[in-house]
Amino acid sequence: MELLDAYQKKTKSQMETQHERELQKLEQKVSIRRAHLEQKIEEELAALQKERTERIKHLLERQDRELGAFDSESRSLGFGSLGSLDFPKEDNR
Repeated sequence: MELLDAYQKKTKSQMETQHERELQKLEQKVSIRRAHLEQKIEEELAALQKERTERIKHLLERQDRELGAFDSESRSLGFGSLGSLDFPKEDNR
């Protein structure tokens, strides 16, 4: 009976040790995977930010071109000096 108890204790101890090793390996894998995913997210966020910045830059450039074209067309139609005219201000009573 003592041999059986000793064998069961030894087997139990070995199983617990094996379980701990497997748990540590899994935790390490999860940690590595998490770090990889976090790095990937950071890279994607940086790429999206760069793309956003470029889109804003292109839109601002387009706005400047369109505003310049509008100003040129307005001047060619004789609207260039409207800003210097004194219009009566409306009285909102």
